[in-house]
Amino acid sequence: MKENKLIPHLQFLNSTIDIVIHATEDKYKILEYISSNLEISNEKFQEIEYEGHWGNKILRLTAAINKKESQILIEKIFKKLSFIDRENLLSNLDKYIDEKGNLYLRLDKQKICKNKISLSDTEGIKIKFKVNKNQIIQYKKSGKVENEIYFSYRRLI
Repeated sequence: MKENKLIPHLQFLNSTIDIVIHATEDKYKILEYISSNLEISNEKFQEIEYEGHWGNKILRLTAAINKKESQILIEKIFKKLSFIDRENLLSNLDKYIDEKGNLYLRLDKQKICKNKISLSDTEGIKIKFKVNKNQIIQYKKSGKVENEIYFSYRRLI
């Protein structure tokens, strides 16, 4: 496999995308913008329908993304993030990574419908990138797990 230029030290095994769509939102419009901005096919999404507290329809869309597509997706997201979002991510990296080294991002659903990729603190589009556990094991053996994970993510950004 060709070495990733943006992410030479960090490999993701897969990723999952989770989107909540409310009755007032257009599922097809949102999927169209996700497809055009993140290049994720609509066919990848599974749909589950719920009923909200007030009887309103809520859809949950989930997609499982393989290793190769996850690497492409993370590159695409970071290339399109604004300078401010990248700086925010770097400054608060510990809020985006769990104890296993997995990366969690939330993208602004409204902005993606304006062809912009932006981080969000709200519901939005949730993406989990599962990191290669073997890398974490190697980092743990070296005694520098947190520093190595942190610096790998810094190189990514």
